[in-house]
Amino acid sequence: MGESQSLTLSDEIYEFLSNFRDENGRYRYREQVRDILAYEVKTYRIYFDDLKYSNINLAREFMEHPYDTLDAAKDAVLRLASVEKPLEAEKLSKDDIYVEIVGDDVGYTVKLRDISSKYIGKLITVRGLLVKVSQIYSIPTIAVYQCPGYREPIRFVRKRISEGLEPENILGKSIKIKQCKLVKEETKFTDIQYARIQERPDELPPGQIPRFLDVILEKPLIDKAYPGDFVKIIGVLDIIPREGKRRTEEYEFRLIANHIESKGKEAFEVRLSRNDEKEIRKKASEPGFYQKLIRSFAPSIYGYDDIKEALLLSLIGGEDKILPDGTRIRGRIHILLVGDPGVAKSQLLKYVAMVAPKGIYTSGRGSTAAGLTAAVLKEAGGGMSLEAGAVVLADMGVCAIDEIDKMRPEDRVALHEAMEQQTVSISKGGIIATLNARTTIIAAANPVDGVYNPYKPLVENVNLPVTLLSRFDLILLVRDEFNEEKDRRLIEHMIKARTSGEPYRDTFDIDFLRKFIAYASKIRVELTDEASKELMNYFMNMRRIASTSEESKVVPITPRQFEALIRLAEASAKAHLRDKVSVEDAKIAIKLMDLYLRSAALDVSTQQPDVSIIMTGVPAKRASKLATVLNVLRMLEKERGGEPVSEDEWIEKVITTTHIKDTNEIIEIIEKLKNASIIYEPTPGHYKTVRGATL
Repeated sequence: MGESQSLTLSDEIYEFLSNFRDENGRYRYREQVRDILAYEVKTYRIYFDDLKYSNINLAREFMEHPYDTLDAAKDAVLRLASVEKPLEAEKLSKDDIYVEIVGDDVGYTVKLRDISSKYIGKLITVRGLLVKVSQIYSIPTIAVYQCPGYREPIRFVRKRISEGLEPENILGKSIKIKQCKLVKEETKFTDIQYARIQERPDELPPGQIPRFLDVILEKPLIDKAYPGDFVKIIGVLDIIPREGKRRTEEYEFRLIANHIESKGKEAFEVRLSRNDEKEIRKKASEPGFYQKLIRSFAPSIYGYDDIKEALLLSLIGGEDKILPDGTRIRGRIHILLVGDPGVAKSQLLKYVAMVAPKGIYTSGRGSTAAGLTAAVLKEAGGGMSLEAGAVVLADMGVCAIDEIDKMRPEDRVALHEAMEQQTVSISKGGIIATLNARTTIIAAANPVDGVYNPYKPLVENVNLPVTLLSRFDLILLVRDEFNEEKDRRLIEHMIKARTSGEPYRDTFDIDFLRKFIAYASKIRVELTDEASKELMNYFMNMRRIASTSEESKVVPITPRQFEALIRLAEASAKAHLRDKVSVEDAKIAIKLMDLYLRSAALDVSTQQPDVSIIMTGVPAKRASKLATVLNVLRMLEKERGGEPVSEDEWIEKVITTTHIKDTNEIIEIIEKLKNASIIYEPTPGHYKTVRGATL
């Protein structure tokens, strides 16, 4: 574009900025230019809707030739500043001004999957998930170099962020910057940051790898968004040579951002209008609404009403609290489904990820610690950048992890902090960071023997450590039990779901369900005295079992389960659109907790709930026997001055001095102590305790 055209364009923009009035009759852009003079970073915003309303040709110029138009806009703003505030504008230069184009759909609105060469050099709007942000780099926009063969320093100018420096007013032989020395005092720098956005999970076509786009952010836009945020970026699509392919004709797309807007980590795509809220409130007041809500959750899957209810409450969640001493109590409800193959565990998880306002589904078989939490990557320039994993990307949402038992143990450890502390800490490659992971984890695992064995405790049925199991609020068993009547109803349901669609009648559609979850989860609830008393009575009654059953020594419930009860009761109150937790909500929480304790946390030898199985991997009854047998060995060792004790002598002493009389049971306990590295055999058939080892 020639100089005269540029001046004409600048005049046209100046006329628009000077004369435009908003709906209240105010000169919006005149007032704005007076305001920005008071700020260090002089960001001047032009609203694209204003351009389309008052000068469609000018709006088209911004769309088709954004570089030239934005440059002309800087001239127009500088000119307007000199008219509005002449004294302050004297110190202002064109390079001090940053013109930002804002609006809902600026230029061409393009999906990441649809970006192609026809948009090169155009102003576009893209939306996606921010997955990577680099550290801040400084690059010269106007550089002054002292070069060999030239007495005077030479000015180099960078016209665009995506381009290199070019010498100004130098003719003749070429200049190699590498041979020149930078005069820092006379050089003008700007800060930039590299980022990457990726397609949102809900926009991804089946079986496709997410498309991504690299973005360059200039100084006013730096640190406006972070990994895991949904963002809208307005910018100019440009190209640069592929890394390592600078002598070929292959180029990569780069978006030179002009404006970035973070939509946060919450479910911004579920937009609730006033009519939506009225409809939700109206339907919630109808009789049987809560039961219909549960029926509407994965209606194609037969049965499992209690499990569906638990998953629904998990999606809604309880109350996050920060206590006066700074202690954080999570409101997220984590659930683990354990059960036989072919009982729709994976289908339930995929439905959870689909219906959640912000949900990510992943499989443990293909997940690593870095893929779940965060990865530190080395950039081409030598710097380090942070790329968010599934749990961080699902911040303020749900992460569904299928086949969690197939993950490598060293990768599974990464979930511990995310589940309890709701953060992910990274210390790699010189980057030390703590990222938010306020995520609900819903996972599924298969039994080690193929099918669940009800005669074994949970920890022997599933290949998961107790450190991870204890972090789940609910562990629910999904069994494939043989029952002729139930099997017949299941098959009929499957046929009807494919033919008549009967299972979907009298249910809410998935769109309403997503809106309801988004609406209900934002309700703030308080625990009432009546609900607290109901929960407390249940807790105390369960604990009373342990105090009155001396022989069994069971631990039916711990304070950790009581916190889970409170979270479930709060989620139930939200699901009923109440701001107070009622006795009814407490009873729903108790029902689900009782289901968990009397199935997954059942001691198969006593047929009583014993949460020690989940917390330690050993039932309390067996743990007390382990301690008894171990204490006998320590006593015998002490009597012999630390010498090894023979197995026969040890067994005989246990039988004669304790309540354990079964030789086979004692031998089994000895094997468990040996496997736990608490005792060892210096010689065959003789045992010693490992120094410092404890149960």
